[in-house]
Amino acid sequence: MDPQIVAVAGAAGTAIVSAMAADGWQRARDGVVALWQRFRPESAEAVHADFEGNRRVLVDSLQAGDERTRAALIAAWNGYFLGLLVAQPNALDALRHLNTVLTQESASGPPPSLKMTAHASGKAQVFQAGRDQKITQS
Repeated sequence: MDPQIVAVAGAAGTAIVSAMAADGWQRARDGVVALWQRFRPESAEAVHADFEGNRRVLVDSLQAGDERTRAALIAAWNGYFLGLLVAQPNALDALRHLNTVLTQESASGPPPSLKMTAHASGKAQVFQAGRDQKITQS
């Protein structure tokens, strides 16, 4: 078997299971289902149901502190993707793209929040900025 296919399937399995536990899990689900609809449409509904069920199991297990379930789900999704790529080698680029999108989303995470408070009295001045600020005074 082509080691490149195994590597891409493994990376995608990890990315999908990580995305299942994140806030943007619906986007990951939609990406996986779209991939199956494109390359194995007869299995798309089953993959959708499996994703939903696996997500519930993952969330429950993580809340219980069980990391073994996460590892098992990664192995299962590695198998899903490996099976897809063996049956449809032309799905490799699409799976790479999905993996890249999910990896970038998980790396960037939610935007940081910022709360600033200032109190000035008398002739004091307060300058606050969430990022760059240029102050010029005459």
